[in-house]
Amino acid sequence: MIETLREAIMNRGITRLCHFTPSRNLMHIATDPRGILATKRLRDDERAVYNPTDLARYDGQPGHVCCSIQYPNAWYFRKARSGERIFTDWVVLLLRPDCLLRQNVKFCTRNAAAGGGQFLAEGLDAFNGMFAATVSGSKIYSRSPLHPSNVPTDQQAEVMIPDSIDPSDIIGIVVQDSPQARRELVRLETLNAKAPATYIIPEFFDPYSLNQAIRSGRLPDELLFEGGVS
Repeated sequence: MIETLREAIMNRGITRLCHFTPSRNLMHIATDPRGILATKRLRDDERAVYNPTDLARYDGQPGHVCCSIQYPNAWYFRKARSGERIFTDWVVLLLRPDCLLRQNVKFCTRNAAAGGGQFLAEGLDAFNGMFAATVSGSKIYSRSPLHPSNVPTDQQAEVMIPDSIDPSDIIGIVVQDSPQARRELVRLETLNAKAPATYIIPEFFDPYSLNQAIRSGRLPDELLFEGGVS
């Protein structure tokens, strides 16, 4: 099954997963050899100083890390950011798609919190279901001929990766603008942490613009930040 799933991922042109988090967590993730930890790991670890994005975990999967395929779940991303009044910088971590090949990965055709996680499933059929011609989410979503093959039909579709994600699987970060890119790189440099490739993609932070881009087949520009920290 793993090789069949690997082939399906390659055929769809999937190049990454996305996981968003407050940028203050990036400092800890970048310096912790365990990488990104599931909420349960954070709760059980007295040393943990991370700030879980979703304390309630209505998806019922505190032992998994919530991700999405190719683009962030921008609608929930906006909701998460709206609750943060002090530390307002957030980042989207880009992850190797090989994370999908791990055991006990769970797929959901819609937001995983729907029905308390009852729509989550494992296996190739569950993966393919995310790209069905029609998907029932908060409404009925249908793929148009312009819909990119590597983007799920419902843009709130999610993937649950068990336990943790190794730092080596983080292939980039996405920020909203150049000033934020400089702030993140300065923080990482202060900690002597290696910075992954940093991209400026404003649409990741605007669900309406991202939705329009995906539905029209005009994908967002992804600017690699090369401005340095000075």
